[in-house]
Amino acid sequence: MTIDDDNSIYVGGLPYNATEDSIRKVFNLYGAIVAVKIVNERGVGGKCYGFVTFTNPRSAIDAITDMNGRDINGRTVVVNEVRTRGGRSNFGRESFRRNSERAMDWDRGGDRERDYGHDRDRFRDRNIDRSRDHDRDRERGYERLRDHDRTRDRFMDRNRDQDRDREDNEQEHSRNHEQDWERDRDMDWDQDREMNNTNDHDKSVDKEKDEHSKKRNAGQHSRELSSDSDGDYHDQVEVDRSIQRREELQDELKILMAHYLCQISQMEERLEEKQQLVLDLQKKSLKLEGALTAAKKLTSQRQSQMTKLHRCFLQIKEYTERLKSCEQELQTVLGAAMMEIDIVEDVDLRDGILENGRT
Repeated sequence: MTIDDDNSIYVGGLPYNATEDSIRKVFNLYGAIVAVKIVNERGVGGKCYGFVTFTNPRSAIDAITDMNGRDINGRTVVVNEVRTRGGRSNFGRESFRRNSERAMDWDRGGDRERDYGHDRDRFRDRNIDRSRDHDRDRERGYERLRDHDRTRDRFMDRNRDQDRDREDNEQEHSRNHEQDWERDRDMDWDQDREMNNTNDHDKSVDKEKDEHSKKRNAGQHSRELSSDSDGDYHDQVEVDRSIQRREELQDELKILMAHYLCQISQMEERLEEKQQLVLDLQKKSLKLEGALTAAKKLTSQRQSQMTKLHRCFLQIKEYTERLKSCEQELQTVLGAAMMEIDIVEDVDLRDGILENGRT
């Protein structure tokens, strides 16, 4: 296999199990491959390296720029241009014809470079569109977070309203109990006053009737004693009723407090769940922001690589123009040299003819 210095690259540090097909699959991304040659010196304790020949020099430059220092089957490879050893180039007519054909290949490579530029622009536009889509997705995520916050606020407001309603109901219930207790107490006081008034009236009547017979006084005294005993019994019954009512109210108050404490604990559990949900959403948001930062960094790196490739393309274009001008100058020099050689040969021939004529 002949190796073209311009279209070929050297690949060093290959794994010992590398094959031509595996190397061809790796470097097919950069252009059409003419031939692949692998030199495996494992048997003599040497290295494994190879040569890849493309159809145009642009593919070789792209492969060197992108693959140098990359891994192939777990080994870091060295990719650079092919360096020839010794020898001097033949600047004859055959070399000039070969250089002309190579210049035509360079022109075709320029067309491929323009196509590559269009592909690069399309790739850049596609990356910009992806970045915009990613930004829109992030905005939609922020909007969903804001909707979730508004829903949570509405839920908290509704819970606060329910708590206020419960407190109002509890206060209303307590006021009703207090009013009932005061009403009962007032009724007890009225009954006590009526009984006291009745006793006072009985006492006045008894005093007026003291002038009567002792028998009637004794009977009246017995009636007074029975009335006093009935009043004490009634007071004791009312006191017992008040105590029982107070105990019932205390029991109802304990039940209500237990119910409200249970509801408060449930609301605290719900609040903890919501807070955990908010923390999870915040973590996801941080992960998304990290992924976005990494994507932006990768995009900037790709843009810098594209800029370097564009600079290389401009340098190659400049070198191509210089090569064309050098080839034209070389062709002119060769033409002048050939003319001088023909003139010298003609002069020598004439001198020989003249010398022969003289002799």
